[in-house]
Amino acid sequence: MAQKIVRASDGREIKPASEEKKARKAAAAAEQVEEKAKSGRKIVQAEPTKGSSAGYRAGAIVLWILALACEFAAIMALTKNFTIRFTKNGNTNMLILLIGFIVLDFIFAVVAAQLWKKANRIKPMSEKNKFLFYLWSEMGVIMACICFIPLIILLLKSNKLDKKTKTIVTAVAAAALLIAGVTSADYHPVSAEQKAEAETSITDDVYWTTFGHKYHLDVDCQAIVNSNTVYEGTVTEAIESGRTAICSFCAKRHADELDLDALNVEKEIGEEEAVAPAA
Repeated sequence: MAQKIVRASDGREIKPASEEKKARKAAAAAEQVEEKAKSGRKIVQAEPTKGSSAGYRAGAIVLWILALACEFAAIMALTKNFTIRFTKNGNTNMLILLIGFIVLDFIFAVVAAQLWKKANRIKPMSEKNKFLFYLWSEMGVIMACICFIPLIILLLKSNKLDKKTKTIVTAVAAAALLIAGVTSADYHPVSAEQKAEAETSITDDVYWTTFGHKYHLDVDCQAIVNSNTVYEGTVTEAIESGRTAICSFCAKRHADELDLDALNVEKEIGEEEAVAPAA
């Protein structure tokens, strides 16, 4: 009786690799070893991710609470419920006080978002519900809005500040919201299904560079061949390092070995269409 291999994530049958494919894969691995030796590039072995997704999420939540506390303190100061006197000039006091709370709010919100994105790389959410997956992935942006928009609205409506102070503080708060939103967004989220498929399909080490969000199956890939430093590690380490999509050049080269429909494949600049799975 022939052995039947079934993918755990969706129950689809996986055809075992032929001897010819195994030989090609072994030859390709040998070529990569030779290429690494000849290239003269610095190949850095990636280190496993430290910490757990629960720990990163807990840290993010604590920092978001602190950010909200700073926003609340700024609102309380704005409504004159309390104030701190640095000098005899009340307007100067209020300007310094409000900007101080906004800066702290910004720092806490941005750091929290980075921790949240790190947790999503370690343990991503399922994309079965696209809306919830989007909300979960963009929690940093959502919290940035909550941490600044109410304060900005009150600043615009306030008549307790002089025009100059109001203009400066509102501009600082708006800039903080914009920067926090941009840096907190997850532009390349990965789902639990995509990560599981990558870990199942790609058993050899992958490669990535200092910048970018893609990992590569071949060290001689045209997208990274000119990079001075290349990191090497498992696909899990690549995803947890923020490289959530497979390079489409590598995907095209290995199309007969991978289920590209289940992986996170993005087209490269200059390509007209995404790589389709081999027939």
